[in-house]
Amino acid sequence: MENDLTAAVGERVAVIEEEDTTTSPRVVPPTAPSSTHILGHFNNTHDIKASNLDTEAVPSDIWRCVAAFLPLVDLLSLCAVNREFFAVFWRITNERQFQSVHFVGYDNTAKRIGAKALMKHVRESALVHSVRIQPWDVQPKSKSKSRFWLALIRNLPHSRVSPISGFKEAVVQAEITRRVKKQTLRVADTIKGFANLHTYRIDWDEEPYHLEFFAAFLHSVIPTVGQRLSTLTLKVPLQYMPSLPRLATSLTKLENLALTIHTGAHITSYISEKMEGLVVFMNGLIRQLRSLSISTTPTSTHLDLQPLFQHLGHGRHLAAFTLCLPFDGGHLADPTSLRLFIINHCHTLESLTLGTTRATVRPVASARASETKFWIRDTMKDPPHFPALSYLSLSLRPLRTDLTPLLQSMAAMRGLPLRVLKLSERPLEYAELVRVLKALGYLPHVRVLSLSLRRLSPEIVDTLAAELPALSALELNFAEVVHQEAASDALTTLSGESYGLSRESELTLFCQMMESKFYPRWNLARLAIPEGPHVRWLDAMEQSFIRCIPTLQSFEELLLPGV
Repeated sequence: MENDLTAAVGERVAVIEEEDTTTSPRVVPPTAPSSTHILGHFNNTHDIKASNLDTEAVPSDIWRCVAAFLPLVDLLSLCAVNREFFAVFWRITNERQFQSVHFVGYDNTAKRIGAKALMKHVRESALVHSVRIQPWDVQPKSKSKSRFWLALIRNLPHSRVSPISGFKEAVVQAEITRRVKKQTLRVADTIKGFANLHTYRIDWDEEPYHLEFFAAFLHSVIPTVGQRLSTLTLKVPLQYMPSLPRLATSLTKLENLALTIHTGAHITSYISEKMEGLVVFMNGLIRQLRSLSISTTPTSTHLDLQPLFQHLGHGRHLAAFTLCLPFDGGHLADPTSLRLFIINHCHTLESLTLGTTRATVRPVASARASETKFWIRDTMKDPPHFPALSYLSLSLRPLRTDLTPLLQSMAAMRGLPLRVLKLSERPLEYAELVRVLKALGYLPHVRVLSLSLRRLSPEIVDTLAAELPALSALELNFAEVVHQEAASDALTTLSGESYGLSRESELTLFCQMMESKFYPRWNLARLAIPEGPHVRWLDAMEQSFIRCIPTLQSFEELLLPGV
């Protein structure tokens, strides 16, 4: 019986959607007993009975704290120890695995368990807190029905007429329509029953879709669950934007809104007409929002967000703003409206992110392309005072080779309470890193830093330790390791001694150089770096950094996007 129950739980695990993470922990030293050590005691049922462990006497909150240190697979093992443990950890396992569900298809495939099977398991709907749904393609269940009707029409004794043109296609389409309505209705009704749902996401993949999907999951679900939602993420076809404003009235508790805009190859006039609905929708919510995120797709050929920011109102509680555009600025003809929007919210913003994707797909080269690529530089030029800003993430890719605007902006932010700074999308050379670290002297409160480097060297580690002794967390993204920078010329990033050495030799020499280093005054507690693309260096570097940084508590693998 217990084995059957464990197998049932294992089946449920297959439908879990894990939260996205950017690091993989390699904790030094362990902050809690390992799951193997814990299970070594729990799996011994004789010892448990001998100690008369009364699981019912321990509050469930305590068991939840214990379970927080255990992977889901270990919780499943605990369910099979005995009846008492099953009663306790079955509830905890359910709570964790059903907190987030992802509907990406209806029927089971080799790669996923579909919504049909998932809905059979999600009986305790109060456990579900987050739902992500992605429209799927629906095909006729079988060809038997269409073949039956086609044979029937051909064999009618009172008819000498040939089968109606396109009859087979009409029957197939009718079958698809019937199945789409049935599937969307069942899934929508299931989502409406999640009493504790607070996060809802519709993620369109830009592929052809059935109209019934958005009629159900947008227009039917949101008015029902809207009053429970605190977070809403939408990526919907352009044609549905005029219908968004009427949804705003049901989102009374919404605090976090994330939008991805895709306009494809539609012409400018059509885009402007449909985007009016989006502006009205956002203005209906912005006064209550604490977080707003806007992203665009590079394949949105004629999109321009300038009118959106011109007409967007003031968010009195807006604490976090994220904008992600193609790095060439093709979706922002003039950054002035964006700059004014940020200035209007400078007193409440605690987090600001300006990120980039690949360049815009342009049918014809734009005369302003050479100017729009500096949209981040122009937006952050002469920044206003941000009295509450503690998190800043900027993509350096639009800055190309000139970091001067960034350094000037950092100097203008003198004295801000900034604690987290992330500079991404452009690997820094050694000389550029030195300039950036010098500029960080204007921001003495920074405790978390994320950088992309051309390569890592002992000199870079020395510089980081010397310039940022109070830093507590550091993320470094790099693809090469060298054992020495040029000693005589700071503008040269690679010494002549390094030429001709293999990557394995460079790594070995790097670790040897680090053996002689020691940073007793560096307060770094967490370090994250990626695994080498050509040479696996995490294990070797972990030992080197543990040896030279006495305060290091966590050494993690930095997981890159798409990995």
